[in-house]
Amino acid sequence: MSDNYIQWIIRGQIQQKWIENCGAGCWYPISTFFLMPRHQDYTVDRTSVKLDAKLLTVLNMNNANSTYRKISITQRDEGPPVWWIGRTGPGVIIIDDIFRSKRSEDPYISEFTMAVYKMDFPLDSLKKVFVPNVNERNTLSCVKEVYKTRERIRYPSSAEQTWEPSSSEFHALLGIGIGKLIAAFVLCAWGQGKKRIARIVTFHVGADVHKLYMRFDLEDM
Repeated sequence: MSDNYIQWIIRGQIQQKWIENCGAGCWYPISTFFLMPRHQDYTVDRTSVKLDAKLLTVLNMNNANSTYRKISITQRDEGPPVWWIGRTGPGVIIIDDIFRSKRSEDPYISEFTMAVYKMDFPLDSLKKVFVPNVNERNTLSCVKEVYKTRERIRYPSSAEQTWEPSSSEFHALLGIGIGKLIAAFVLCAWGQGKKRIARIVTFHVGADVHKLYMRFDLEDM
């Protein structure tokens, strides 16, 4: 077990305590940021789309007849870059491509994620957050180490792996990269002690070993 992995576990434990409202010093206040189709600071592109049936199967979703929104947010000025690209639907956010420069003074990606969903759906209806094609380096490193903790599981694996909140693997995934983003999103959207991340699911699609999918299931506390 690497030193980095131990640090990820510790960070994840702290994040989980903040979410459960049993840890002091939470860094993430509830956000008041909101988006409108015509925003003075950002270009907001919204298009109604239908999700591909194969994607719905991969994501274990059965609401094929629902209309989804493909949403792209980019800044209007020439400051440090920030963008949010993804899709939303009833009960789900799919995060496709995100970036925020460390020099940026714009809202955090977690706040954009909250504001994007609230444009079309009530926040409390959200059940799942998907991140397809995860390519954040530290997250990938963490997932590879997590897989080593399970006997007879190699990375990558087409078999769906579920990580429960009581496990050190869950804490590691929550303490780095994409996991930190989703934890921050929960805290800035609902505050402490309201919603929890009930499980984290990781998987690859068939023989496409280059695309890691992550799913975060949300439940009321």
